[in-house]
Amino acid sequence: MIGNAAAALHGAPVTTLDVDFFIPKTPTNVRKLKKVAGALGATAFAPFYPVSGMFRLIRDVDGLQLDFMTRIEGVSSFNSVRAKAAVVDVDGEKLLIADLADIIASKRAAGRPKDLAVLHELESTLEEQEAQRRGDPAGASERE
Repeated sequence: MIGNAAAALHGAPVTTLDVDFFIPKTPTNVRKLKKVAGALGATAFAPFYPVSGMFRLIRDVDGLQLDFMTRIEGVSSFNSVRAKAAVVDVDGEKLLIADLADIIASKRAAGRPKDLAVLHELESTLEEQEAQRRGDPAGASERE
C-alpha cells in the first residue's frame, strides 16, 4: 500500500477516499485484479491506460475505490519500495505499507496540487518518528 492511506497507517493526520497499491505489472497480476474485482463486486478498468500504468477497481454500491499502480513517480522500483515497507497486521492479514519517506518522495515527484497539499503533514510526521527513534523528545513536539 502506498499513498495517503499508507501514510495514515504511519500516523500521519491525513485522509483519503481511495486506497493505493503499488504492484509489479505482470499478466498474472492483471488477471488477479480482475478476479479481485469480481470477488468484491467491483468494476476493474484502466482509466488512463497505458500512460499511467494504473488500474482502478470501483464498487458503485458503496464507493469503494482501489487504485493499483505499476509505476510510481519518485521511487526507483517496486523492489526498492517493498524492501523498506513495514508489515502491518490488518485483521490477521499481513499488509505491506510503503515507508513514509517513499510516500513523501512519490508525492513530491508527482507534483499534483492534492499531493503537495499534504507534504507538510507527512514530513512533520516523518520528522517526529525520526526524533522518537533517536530518543529526541524535542522533535516530537514540533508540530504542536
